[in-house]
Amino acid sequence: MAKKDKSEYIIQAVSHALDLLEQFHDDVDELGVTELSKRLKLHKNNVFRLLATLESRGYIEQNKATENYRLGLKSLELGQTFIKQMGLLRQAKPILEKLTKDTGETSYVAIFKEGHIVYLDVVETDQTVRVVSRVGSRLPAYCTASGKVHLAAMSEEELEEVLPEQLEKHTPTTFADRASLLAELKKVAEQGYA
Repeated sequence: MAKKDKSEYIIQAVSHALDLLEQFHDDVDELGVTELSKRLKLHKNNVFRLLATLESRGYIEQNKATENYRLGLKSLELGQTFIKQMGLLRQAKPILEKLTKDTGETSYVAIFKEGHIVYLDVVETDQTVRVVSRVGSRLPAYCTASGKVHLAAMSEEELEEVLPEQLEKHTPTTFADRASLLAELKKVAEQGYA
């Protein structure tokens, strides 16, 4: 008997709650019900009920002064639990520290997830000019050195799946056209680094 696709078992309310939590990323500190309603394309009443549920469990908290919402302490605790469970990070820390000391550059551990790079640990250099990557931040893979290393190891079919149709320019050095990016990935594959 064939296994059913897990998407058949998705609970819509849980999916909406997770979509709501994912709105609080990068530089987003607080969001109000109206903004969340627009972003999620959900009725304000539904957004309010999701917020109330998440707030009751500590994953979201309300700023009483602004009446906007932000991530709660429970979200941090959950993230810290994930990091503690990753033995890789415990092993990587001394290597990152040595790499930063030897090169004078910022070193980090990142994973490739759905066309993006997610930073799991960072050891920053003390140089004035440096790369700053925050733990938990998520960037398109084609915009980062570690992302290019991952992409360079992929087949053309895999690249078609993970690269967006339009490459958005995030920095002055980001490749915004596919042909230039593919040439860069070929170079990365040959030299073994980006």
